[in-house]
Amino acid sequence: MKREPGFASARWDDPFWHAVRMLADQPATKRKYASHISPSEIKSVLRSAGTRAAVGLINYLDANSGMTEMLSDYWSKRREVAEEALALMRTEEQAVADYSLLSDQVLQSYGVKLDGYHSSPKVLVNTVDAVVYQECQRAEIPVNTDPQSRAAIVSDKHIWVSPRRLDGALPDLLNPVALWEIKEYWGKTGGGSKMSDAIYELHLVGLELRRFEDEFGIHVNHYAIMDGRHQWSSRQSDLRRAVDLLYSGLLDELVIGSEVLTEWPRIVEQSAILAKATAPLLESSQPDGALFPKWHPSE
Repeated sequence: MKREPGFASARWDDPFWHAVRMLADQPATKRKYASHISPSEIKSVLRSAGTRAAVGLINYLDANSGMTEMLSDYWSKRREVAEEALALMRTEEQAVADYSLLSDQVLQSYGVKLDGYHSSPKVLVNTVDAVVYQECQRAEIPVNTDPQSRAAIVSDKHIWVSPRRLDGALPDLLNPVALWEIKEYWGKTGGGSKMSDAIYELHLVGLELRRFEDEFGIHVNHYAIMDGRHQWSSRQSDLRRAVDLLYSGLLDELVIGSEVLTEWPRIVEQSAILAKATAPLLESSQPDGALFPKWHPSE
């Protein structure tokens, strides 16, 4: 899932995204105006909130003509994209069935054994890894799908280290061309605050990557891979925040549900081509914890 060009004009650091965030925090926009809000209704909603922050946003919108129209247009777009994302998501049973067609390897589990907790399979993790393995083996490059430390971009002129461990790096944790984070939540019950935390984690990594890019001109593709229809359907406000990350450019793409079978192979193939263009980095060392050793065609 990519950004629609017409709605991707505001950079990640544009004040527009702060206005989106404040508007999304108003009680009325979570209920009556969750799907659509006209330009005239935006200020009405803010006035009804009666907070100093809401008044501050009204004054800001008055001083920045055109942003109210942008907010109204984007408000409908974020709802539309979130609904498309939810339609792409799968049940646990569907995800397991899809994986069985892709690999004969036994599914791993998160191993939660507490009473009242759903013991979830790592079906999205295992599917992502299986696709990565196939595509990178075809491209004859190594990859790290089980990072045991943080990603880093290092030279004698710059350094960036990821604020947390991620779920995969291509071709390696050192100077990667692509990083990804997997957010899968299964079970029939409603999702919880852990899903809000997942969005904050994506935001943090994306923010640091874009700041680094602005300073040093180095772009690392950042992907979020999400699934779990029942859980995400109960956390649609969080799903819309994920859309905000995509449209602000803090994520290069969202890979949602069944797209792990249709779009993720394309992304990995493109990343592998980009990684091969940095072949000297690949020849320097074999990555620790790689899914498979450096591939040699003669073997």
